[in-house]
Amino acid sequence: MRAPTPQQQCLITRRSIIRGTAAALIFAPAIVRATSLMPVRRLCLPVEHLYAGYVERLYFRALDSDLRIGRMTTHLNGKIVSMADARQIVARARAYGWLPEYSRPSSFLNAEGLK
Repeated sequence: MRAPTPQQQCLITRRSIIRGTAAALIFAPAIVRATSLMPVRRLCLPVEHLYAGYVERLYFRALDSDLRIGRMTTHLNGKIVSMADARQIVARARAYGWLPEYSRPSSFLNAEGLK
């Protein structure tokens, strides 16, 4: 038997149609009622992003430092972050444990002159 030429490889023959039909009938998925299927347990996926990478932690620390000093110098998308937004971001980072709680209040830092 000779190997087929490139022109013969693309032809659809009766034999290939019969083979394809037989394979489809043999390996066709079974059609069943939905009530007879076994129930599947739902996956519990986290909805929120519960992880802060290295750059995000640096950003949180920069915002926290700016809030302690009392002036904002941190830029985000070419704009300086407002104090209200920085407070919200830092509070959220502390709530998730991405930023440590400091034992000394900021008033103590300002009283020592550590600006």
